[in-house]
Amino acid sequence: MSEARAIREAVIRKALEEAEAIIRKAEEESRKMIKEAEERKRAIVEEERRKALAELGYEARIAEAKLSARLIISKAKSELLNSIISKATDILRSLPPNLKLESLRKLLEESLDNALVSLGTVRKLIIYVAEQDMELAKNLVINASRERGIELELRSAKIFGGVVVEEPESGVVIDNSFDSRLFRLVSRLKRGLLREVLL
Repeated sequence: MSEARAIREAVIRKALEEAEAIIRKAEEESRKMIKEAEERKRAIVEEERRKALAELGYEARIAEAKLSARLIISKAKSELLNSIISKATDILRSLPPNLKLESLRKLLEESLDNALVSLGTVRKLIIYVAEQDMELAKNLVINASRERGIELELRSAKIFGGVVVEEPESGVVIDNSFDSRLFRLVSRLKRGLLREVLL
């Protein structure tokens, strides 16, 4: 082999070795950079995941606190409603005779009007009042019977006030008792409380 060729091969080998060393170094640096980038990416992803979980935790705690507050308010309103119902019942039961008589008169007229609108012509209606109101209701029923030309029969019922009218042939009942009026009012109020809790 000629010396020139040997030098050329030595130079080429040296160049190849240097090129391979440069490539190996570049590959090592590239792997190192990729590894560092992946580690940074993992750290960023982990940090974002931690933040997202913390945010979800805060949101869940806020939602739980809001629900708890709504339930506390609802319970307070329910207790207040029960207290009002109890007081209203006591007031209605202890109405003085003149107010009870006026209430009976209005409720009787309203019930008779509703019965006649619903049923048309009727021959007889049964009027129910609380046992303690029988004496007060007698003259009202007699006068209403005379004015309207309908036979009205007065009976006692287990209600704490007001009037219930029944048409005996059809069984149609118009309940204008204090009991049912209070029940309807309470039902509307409770539906409102339920909506507040759910929304």
